[in-house]
Amino acid sequence: MNQPFHALIPARKPRFSHVSIAASFLLLCMPFGAHAQQLTLDSCVVSAMASNPALRATDRDVEAAGARVSQAGAFEPPSLSYEAGKRGTPVSDDEREISFRLSQDLGAIGTRGRARSVARTELGISEATRASLALKIRGDVTRAYRRLQADALSLRALESLRRTAADFEQMVNGRLHTGGARYLDVLRARSERARIENDVIEALRSLHEDVRTLNGLMARRADAPIEPADSLFYVPLTDSLPNVLRRALEERPRLRAARLEVERGESQLGLARRARVPAASVSAGLDRVPGTDNPGLGGGISFTLPFVPWADRGARIREATASKGSAEARLESSQREVEVLVRNAFESALAAERQVQQFDRILLADASDAIRTATQNYQAGQIDGLELFETLRTFRSIELEYIRALLNYELALTDLAVAE
Repeated sequence: MNQPFHALIPARKPRFSHVSIAASFLLLCMPFGAHAQQLTLDSCVVSAMASNPALRATDRDVEAAGARVSQAGAFEPPSLSYEAGKRGTPVSDDEREISFRLSQDLGAIGTRGRARSVARTELGISEATRASLALKIRGDVTRAYRRLQADALSLRALESLRRTAADFEQMVNGRLHTGGARYLDVLRARSERARIENDVIEALRSLHEDVRTLNGLMARRADAPIEPADSLFYVPLTDSLPNVLRRALEERPRLRAARLEVERGESQLGLARRARVPAASVSAGLDRVPGTDNPGLGGGISFTLPFVPWADRGARIREATASKGSAEARLESSQREVEVLVRNAFESALAAERQVQQFDRILLADASDAIRTATQNYQAGQIDGLELFETLRTFRSIELEYIRALLNYELALTDLAVAE
């Protein structure tokens, strides 16, 4: 039985004696007019993704990281120099030395390849960070949408119960006039209807809060009416914990980013070690040789000496080694946290599923039969008003607790899908 609502007795137009409660109900209903937009969960997620500024920022971060890949493999720009000698000395212009040089820094062998590897890893980290944020947004939207579904479901259940309570009050009033009921039963009927009215008001307040939350995630006007187009119903959990845990440890963006940070640390360590290899720089140009009419060709080559003890290469290697060890420790910590979150969410889903099954298979049908039987027995004079309204309160409690269990189940499934 997937539908939590049941037709109890034929509905008749209720008569409301509490004008203030009816007025409050109408005021709360006004923002939720007939023009509420029906939205599916997927459409809400897409809208939230498109309008989230933090996600747009991570998109730019990914673009910047992609541009750094090209930068890492490029040579340094060449330099053009002009040199003139013997200026300010008593020699003729023909005896002065002039040279033009075009120089290019080549770097150490393999340095650019290592730098590209680091940049590509950083691009992967940016993409994983973006995916992690998108997963969080999906989780936030799904939770808000499920709460909106549950509150809408609760509101419909309470409206049905309110009509039932009004019918009970009419039935008790009719028996009071014929001497078949006590005035205390009338007070009980009014009290029960007022309790349901208060629940309706609270459900509407919660419903509007859910709407504002969901609108905020989608960057819509806060009070723009929304109606869930998807149904909230029970779907059994068929996957096992080992399978869910294995996929989470393999696929969650946070862990993928952590593994890429370890890979980046390894690349940075290789780059730091490669920096101990001498880097070359070449130059070529034209030299004016005193005493000749034609310029001569000149050139040069130079090498750095990074292995000297006063250079910083050893410190860079120690820094890269420490950074790699830090990344490995963070990966281990993240794996443990994700495992705990997934296990907790899975256990919560199993517990909520058992509760939903208990309501779905037994309690809802029994409660529906109980209130129908209680109505017939009261009309036949076999039970009094106390037992009648106690049955109504029990049915109300079962209806609302079933919806709450269904919501908890869906929230646990959401946590299971986005836990990281």
